[in-house]
Amino acid sequence: MQGFLWGGFFVIFVDVICNFRGIGFSGFINTINIGSMKTKTTNEFKLNTSKDKVISIPCEKCQNSTRHMVLASIDGVDIDTYDNKFSVDWSYSYQIVECQGCSTKSFRLIHSHSEDFDITTGKTRQIELLYPKRGIFFLSINDYYNISPNLLRIYEETINCFNNGNLTLCGAGVRAIVEGVCKESGINSGNVEFHKKDGTLSTKKSDGLQGKINGLYQEGKLTKANAEILHEHRYLGNTAIHDLSIPSREELTLAIEIVENVFDSLYEVPEKGMELKNKRLSKDTDKT
Repeated sequence: MQGFLWGGFFVIFVDVICNFRGIGFSGFINTINIGSMKTKTTNEFKLNTSKDKVISIPCEKCQNSTRHMVLASIDGVDIDTYDNKFSVDWSYSYQIVECQGCSTKSFRLIHSHSEDFDITTGKTRQIELLYPKRGIFFLSINDYYNISPNLLRIYEETINCFNNGNLTLCGAGVRAIVEGVCKESGINSGNVEFHKKDGTLSTKKSDGLQGKINGLYQEGKLTKANAEILHEHRYLGNTAIHDLSIPSREELTLAIEIVENVFDSLYEVPEKGMELKNKRLSKDTDKT
C-alpha cells in the first residue's frame, strides 16, 4: 500500500516536471482483446483540480481533527469499457495537504470504484488513506533510551500491529512485552497461590508468566498494584493467543499505556534519578 501512496507522489512529480518543460499530458487510451470481448481502457487525469480545497482530517502533530488545505493534487478517473456495452470506472485524487494550524504537510489519497457501493444506501464508497498514518486510535511510538534493543523492538512491533489493525497480534505483543520485562529483570519464577484439594490456600514456585509477574513484585521491582495490572495483560494475551479472540482497541490502548508506565517506572525514572544524583554530587565536589 505504501508503494501505491508513493506512486501518487511520483505522478505529481512527473507532472510538475512535464509542465515545467512545457510537456502536456492528460491521459491515454489502450484497447485490448480478451477472448471475443473487446476492452477499451481510458485514463484521464488533471493537475490541481482539488488545489486550495479545504478539508477536515486528523493532524498527526496537533493530535486532533483540523482544517487542511490541498496544496497540489492529481485527480483522475480510469474507465474500462467492454464491447461498448457496459463499463466500470474508478476515480482517485492524490493530494499533498497542509494543516492550517501547525503547517504540517502530509499526503492524502481518496479513491472509489463504481462496483464498490454501500448496499444499504446505494452510494459508492469513498476510501480515504492518510500518510503518515494517523487517526483517533493511532498510537505514537514513544522514545525510550534505557531499555534493551529487543524489548524496544517488541514494543515498536506491538504499536505497529495496533496502528495497522492487527489487534490479535497486538494482544500477543502485549504479553510478549510482559515476558520481556520479566526476562530483562532477571526474574525466572515466583510464588503463586493455589487451592489444595481440601480447599485450603497454599503457595508454590512457578516459572510460568503468572509466577514471573509475582516475582517482579516479590523482588521489589514492582508494586503489588502494578503486578496486578500486569496480570491483566497476561489474561489479555492469553485470550488473544489461545482463544484467537480479538481484543478491543480500548482494551489494547489501556494495556499499552500501562506498559509505557511500567517502562518509565522500571527503566527511565531510575536512570533519570541516578543522573540527577550524579549532577548533584558533581556540584558538591566542585564546591569543595
